[in-house]
Amino acid sequence: MKEDLPTFAYILIVAPIICVLFLVFKSELLIPPGYDLAINGYVISRTLIIIFGLYLLTKLGYFILRNTKKD
Repeated sequence: MKEDLPTFAYILIVAPIICVLFLVFKSELLIPPGYDLAINGYVISRTLIIIFGLYLLTKLGYFILRNTKKD
């Protein structure tokens, strides 16, 4: 199990970066159908939630990496 943790940690670091890059280039995915006129607040709040979630996943990956390097 210990051998799989660094691989899992690298996945947790790389996956958010790929998701963010994908959402930067395909930002229309953040706008749901039917909200074309009232999208400002919705898109901003949803984007902030995505950014915070991706940040937490990345921090979890670095935490796992740091803890497995000590052992």
